[in-house]
Amino acid sequence: MLTDTTIQAEQIRLQALRAMSPAKRLSMAVGWSQSVREMSRAGVRRQFPHLTETELQRHLSERLLGTDLATKVYGPLNTHG
Repeated sequence: MLTDTTIQAEQIRLQALRAMSPAKRLSMAVGWSQSVREMSRAGVRRQFPHLTETELQRHLSERLLGTDLATKVYGPLNTHG
């Protein structure tokens, strides 16, 4: 349950989600995922405005995949950025 939501509002929200088709729920989840990626990208860009596109992608992989997996897949993160 969301901490800023009443029990009644949460029940209505869950009923609305359950009434949606699987395709609609999937579409919403994909939209939320894209929004999170865009916000993460903006956060990295704000924190490290000098990064190249490749470096930005590597920093994003660190945030989205975690340090261990990102390092296994892409190699160590450049420490200058």
